Amino acid sequence: MELKELTEKTLELFCVQDPEQLGPALLEACGKPEKLRAFRDLVGGDLSIDWLQKIWQYYLADRKDKKQDYTPASIAEFMGMLAGSADRIVDMCAGSGALIIQKWKQDPNIRFTAIELDENVIPFLIFNMVLRNISCQVLRMDALSGEGPDKTWNILKGEEFAYISDIKPTL
Repeated sequence: MELKELTEKTLELFCVQDPEQLGPALLEACGKPEKLRAFRDLVGGDLSIDWLQKIWQYYLADRKDKKQDYTPASIAEFMGMLAGSADRIVDMCAGSGALIIQKWKQDPNIRFTAIELDENVIPFLIFNMVLRNISCQVLRMDALSGEGPDKTWNILKGEEFAYISDIKPTL
């Protein structure tokens, strides 16, 4: 699906007018199986691709100040293979979760820790984990300085979709 069509259909599905409004709508949809199913259907059931990364990268990434650019699927898949086998994988600059998705394709039973500083991309990351039923802890923190986390989301596997078990602000 082309980016323009994907974006238009995604915005329509989540009842928003602009990609900048998508983050809160994605978080809200995490608790609504019908929205999760509708998005899965929208992308033809292919969850091996980080569809939201495409929207984020084109419309929302801050390439100038934050130098945000996202990992191509081929590099993400290669990194997943390099990670080898483990019970838990840590992605220190998780973005929307492309690296995690590629590793999840190789082994859907791995648990993940996703560290991300940009609060604007975290809803995309959380939605991607919930949609794919991936067990993951998401930490909002600076992986380079080690400062944080100032917020943590625990995402647990469910029957069909994962769910956010708790959100902890850190004081």
